[in-house]
Amino acid sequence: MPSLKRSVSALALVGIGLAGLNAFVRSAAAKREDVDLATEEVPGSYLDVDGQRIHYVETGQGDAVLLLHGWNGSTFSMRRTIPDLAHRYRVVAIDLPGYGFSSRSENADYSTSAQADVVRSVLDRLQIDRAAAVLGHSMGGGVAMQLALRHPERVERLVLVSSVTPSETRRVRRLGFMRPFIPLFGLTLVREFIVRRALLGVAHDPAFVTQNVVDGYFRPLRVKGHLRSQAKQMADRQHEEAYEPRQIHQPTLILHGEHDRVIPLSTGRALAEQIPNAQPEVIRGAGHLALEEQPEECNKLLLEFLSRPVNETLAASSNGAVRESRSMV
Repeated sequence: MPSLKRSVSALALVGIGLAGLNAFVRSAAAKREDVDLATEEVPGSYLDVDGQRIHYVETGQGDAVLLLHGWNGSTFSMRRTIPDLAHRYRVVAIDLPGYGFSSRSENADYSTSAQADVVRSVLDRLQIDRAAAVLGHSMGGGVAMQLALRHPERVERLVLVSSVTPSETRRVRRLGFMRPFIPLFGLTLVREFIVRRALLGVAHDPAFVTQNVVDGYFRPLRVKGHLRSQAKQMADRQHEEAYEPRQIHQPTLILHGEHDRVIPLSTGRALAEQIPNAQPEVIRGAGHLALEEQPEECNKLLLEFLSRPVNETLAASSNGAVRESRSMV
């Protein structure tokens, strides 16, 4: 009986401690999350989709090309991709739910499969029956693959840039026990000097990390509710739907930074081997942010890929011509 009382007392203390921690985090977050989407001036427009406000940037005319950012990225991450593509295409860059200037909701499902369904709804709202290409960077690559698999009729081509794979998703799942502490850890990240250090850690050339780049990444992290949405995302990843890249049949361009320390080049090589119609490309002099670090090379490859007829791309992939001339070596 005494041991039972001690156990109950210990649980009560833990509960009080977690409640106090939660109150502290909410109070501290309120001070650092000082960007209010209700009043903040944003670069693009909003759509109400599935109960969420989705921020997007749209420019250009022609066939639609959809751009999806990575973890803690935003439409800002696509600023060096959009202008070149917009000369020939209708370019739509989306802030995925919980990121950029899209809404944060404790009731939203932030799994990549749910994100893919939101993207499909965005296509519906923008009257895009079939995107000429869907580009996804890092986490956005997982969303792009899910979209291509769940709604193949909506995606003509894929572009995966330093993309996550099902293996990375499974690793994130194993970190689910950290969910209660994510807002606390996140408080240390919502500081400008930490964002700068993080960018220096993922970029290859330190000169890339200018004040403009730091500001562009830091501002969305200060949106009210961001830390709570990150914790919710960790929970939602625990029930992530499995997906198989080998079942992707769209022509797929795979770009991977030569010096990527976040998702190593070996992961990009493995993904290229799994997707039947993949064209792998190594971006020299780039880390994890290849689209931003080496925009001229990336945009050149993107435009070449998009201009090639789909049948020609499929034929080149199937006979190995692309792999021999553009292998990840």
